[in-house]
Amino acid sequence: MYERGLTTADICRRLEQLNIGKTEIWADSAEPRLIEEIYRSGFNIKPVKKGPDSIKFGISVLQNFGITVSKSSTHLIDELYGYEYATDKNGIVLDKPQGFNDHCIDALRYLAMSRLSIKQQNKGKYTLSFK
Repeated sequence: MYERGLTTADICRRLEQLNIGKTEIWADSAEPRLIEEIYRSGFNIKPVKKGPDSIKFGISVLQNFGITVSKSSTHLIDELYGYEYATDKNGIVLDKPQGFNDHCIDALRYLAMSRLSIKQQNKGKYTLSFK
């Protein structure tokens, strides 16, 4: 779900419209109050556990899996094509993501960190598909 300016009630209404039901929802742990309110509204929402270098870790997990993105996921496609790593003053690319316009990619990383890293540890194969 990619929408801005929603209240908690708006989010819950939208999740109901999307027929999310008891599907796992992984949310940014920086919003504990919002997560708790959505959880109390009956949704299976959990905070993502982020640690040091969680962005790099999430990206490394994603790089180990095939990702299929639906043509209708235009925001995610735009972010994936526009994703960049930071550069130093000499133009040398650093091992640090730029961190700009990456909301959909963040959601992708949250799933990777929460679910796919377990498969990776077990050497399982998994293809991630987004609509």
